[in-house]
Amino acid sequence: MTASHTPKSATLAPSPRQGGRGISEHDVWTAADTLLMSGQRPTIERIRQQLGRGSPNTVSPYLDAWFAGLGARLKGADGAGGGVMGLPDGVPMPEPVARAALDWWALAIHEARTALAEEAAAQRAALDAREAELAADREALEQARAVLHERIASAETAAADARQARDEAQAQARRAEALLIDAQADAVASRQSLASARDAAQAMQDAHASHRADWDAERAKLVERADANERRLMLELDTARESIKSLQQERKQAQRQLQDAEASLAAMTEAQHEMRSAKALQDVVIARLREQVGTQEALVSTYQSMLAAPPASVAGRGVASSATLGVKRRLSSAVAPTASVLRRARRP
Repeated sequence: MTASHTPKSATLAPSPRQGGRGISEHDVWTAADTLLMSGQRPTIERIRQQLGRGSPNTVSPYLDAWFAGLGARLKGADGAGGGVMGLPDGVPMPEPVARAALDWWALAIHEARTALAEEAAAQRAALDAREAELAADREALEQARAVLHERIASAETAAADARQARDEAQAQARRAEALLIDAQADAVASRQSLASARDAAQAMQDAHASHRADWDAERAKLVERADANERRLMLELDTARESIKSLQQERKQAQRQLQDAEASLAAMTEAQHEMRSAKALQDVVIARLREQVGTQEALVSTYQSMLAAPPASVAGRGVASSATLGVKRRLSSAVAPTASVLRRARRP
């Protein structure tokens, strides 16, 4: 019997359905009938080999429907008066054929159940293996996730440390910039202080030279008037003494200013290398001035001792005048180097 013969009742055999991938239910039923009539049990693989195409997922439901409708088809054949389903009416189905069909039907059901059980066991084993693989993959994924979390935590810690280091570096840079600005301001102030000290030293030197010139002029007047009037000489000597005191006070003040200038120059030596030559020249000028002040003080002392002596005869006055002229020459010789040093100091 073949599935190409249509049943008499729709309740006995369902109509074939079109399947995917180019296989229909009719094709599967026809192949199953062919295998059954050739003495073979219809299976999914045999039907696929019989048809030469089709996937197991497509053949399986059609084969199940064929097995489900096979008993109804056989019963339908018995209820129709012993005829075979699909044959013309009045043609009875031989009893041996019916018994053979029933035997084939029981065998087919048994083998189908066995095949389904084997297939289910195989699928269950495959599912178990797949589940084991999934469990292993899940465990590996969890381990990888834990490692990833640790790496992320380490990266976040490193990023936090990097941010902290960057903030500290920026703070240090800001502090260094502030220190640089302060150092620049100090350098500017030091240059201004140095310039002020140089101006003060120059002004002091000019004032000292002016006072010295005035003192020389006053001393010359005293020398010229010494022979004319002793009282006037004494008066001029008092004036000279006052001038000397004033000069000494100014000299002390100048020395203090020079000491302050030297301290400022010494403190700024490392930062102001370009001023070393000027400082050395000022040191030379100051030394010369000190020497000249000492010489002038000695000469003044000598001159005062000469003035303090009692007036003698005319010959004695001549000797005093000669001594006075000698003192004047020594003063002039002492003043000349100072003037040359001052001229060199004024040069740029």
